[in-house]
Amino acid sequence: MKKLRVEARDEGILKALHRFVPNLRRASDRALSVYLPARAEGYDLRPYDIEIGQLRRRYKDRLDDEEREIMERELMRLREHLGVVRPAGCPAVAGFADEPAGLLELVKLPLETEARLQVGPLLLAPIERMLERFPPALIAVVDKEEGKLFAAILDEVYPIADVKGVEVKHSKAGGTSALSNQRKADNRTKANMEKVIHAIEREVKTGEYGRLFVAGPEEARSELERLMPPAPKRLLAGHLSASLDSTRLQHELREQLVIARAV
Repeated sequence: MKKLRVEARDEGILKALHRFVPNLRRASDRALSVYLPARAEGYDLRPYDIEIGQLRRRYKDRLDDEEREIMERELMRLREHLGVVRPAGCPAVAGFADEPAGLLELVKLPLETEARLQVGPLLLAPIERMLERFPPALIAVVDKEEGKLFAAILDEVYPIADVKGVEVKHSKAGGTSALSNQRKADNRTKANMEKVIHAIEREVKTGEYGRLFVAGPEEARSELERLMPPAPKRLLAGHLSASLDSTRLQHELREQLVIARAV
């Protein structure tokens, strides 16, 4: 019974990881898992080569002949993949490779971790501990006419929804017309925010997120939070400084989450 409870807990906390890195589900019980430190300064293959060489020497006598063959084959595939993905600006990366199963993935990690290697079922315990410390977050970036949702997991930010609303016009007319036009604008803003909230609720119901961040102009953000039902509001963890007109929105959100983790 205890084993079943542990497995259920693991399945819950890793649900978002499997959603955004679905190929991990392909792994057999003869896969290679590798954890490596990464360079914050920028991509350079040489430090990875040094780490991979040290891991190869450290583990070759601990593995049997079949495991050593798997290690050598999959380390070569991961090294080539490093040159394609060129990870940088994160404390560490995890690599998972299983050629017969069609698995080859690199996952950027938000915390430093010990360099290690395993042949067998995927080694996900280090990732699980990081997810316990920094649960996956849902991010809503809004203005009065539109909203975008992102998922932040480990050291990555993924776009997941773009909610388009109706145009909110601002009239310069005075008197009664101004009041009527303002009411129409307020009603349209409310309707647009309710669309975003429906999208947020769908994501929250998956049970994948432990935090919710909201970004955008204060007026739109405040209206979103005012209309937000209790379930997503309980996850509200703070505000991020980002707007929909940014050309580097995804990158800016990741940078702000990195800063938030350091506080």
